[in-house]
Amino acid sequence: MARSSWKKCAVVALLASACSSAPGSPGTGGAGGAGAGGAGPAGAGGAGAGGSGGASSVTTGGGAGGGAGGGGGAGGAPEYACASLGDPCTTCLALRCQESYCACQRSAECDALANCFLGCATGDEPCRQTCMTAHEAGISDVLLEGGCAAERCDAQCPSRAPLSPCGSCLYARCAAEMNACVADPVCRELLACTDACAADDADCPGVCAMVYESGAPAAAEVFACEGAQCSVDCEQR
Repeated sequence: MARSSWKKCAVVALLASACSSAPGSPGTGGAGGAGAGGAGPAGAGGAGAGGSGGASSVTTGGGAGGGAGGGGGAGGAPEYACASLGDPCTTCLALRCQESYCACQRSAECDALANCFLGCATGDEPCRQTCMTAHEAGISDVLLEGGCAAERCDAQCPSRAPLSPCGSCLYARCAAEMNACVADPVCRELLACTDACAADDADCPGVCAMVYESGAPAAAEVFACEGAQCSVDCEQR
C-alpha cells in the first residue's frame, strides 16, 4: 500500500474508533477590426484594414491589431498584472513567479501573513506558527510563493523555503485543508510525525495520530485530499 494511502487509513481508523466510543488566466487576443488605425487596447484587436488581432498578453489578453494595408497584427509585449515593489526579491518574483506572486498580492491575508513573518527571527518556529494561526487563509498562498522564490529567485529572496513536489501539490490543490491543518499546531505536528515515518513502518502513522489526537480530524481531511489530488506527487515522500 502506498504511504499516502496507509497514512490516511491510520488516521481515519483512529477517528472511526473515537466516534464509536464517544493563483489570472492567460487572455485571448481579439481579432483586428476593419478600417484604418493603429494598435488596439489590451484585450481587444486593434484597428487595421483586414488585420487579425495580435498575440495575447500574459494576464490581460489582446495583442495589437493588424496594420494598415491588410498586414497581420503584431503580438504585443507581455503585460504583468502585479508589479515589483522595487526591491530585488519582488522584481524577480514579478518576472519569474508571476502566478504565485500575483495570487499573494491579491490576498489581504497572504500579505498580512508575509508581513507577520518579517517580524519573526530566523528559525523562530513558535513565532511563525503564531502568524499562521492568526492568518490561516494566507498560508497556502505565502508558502507557494515562497516555494517558487526558493526555486527561481534564491539569490534575491534567500529567506524563502523550498517546497517538495508533494508540498507544492497539496498547497495548490488542497489549499483549504492544508490551511486548516497548518494553522493548528497539533495538526501540523501530526503531519510532521507521519512524514518522518519509515515506508515499511505500518504502525507509525497510527502512533502519530494517537499522540496528536486533537489534530487528527484536520489531518484526515488533508490525507483524503492528498489521495484524491496528489497521490502521484506524494507517493515517495
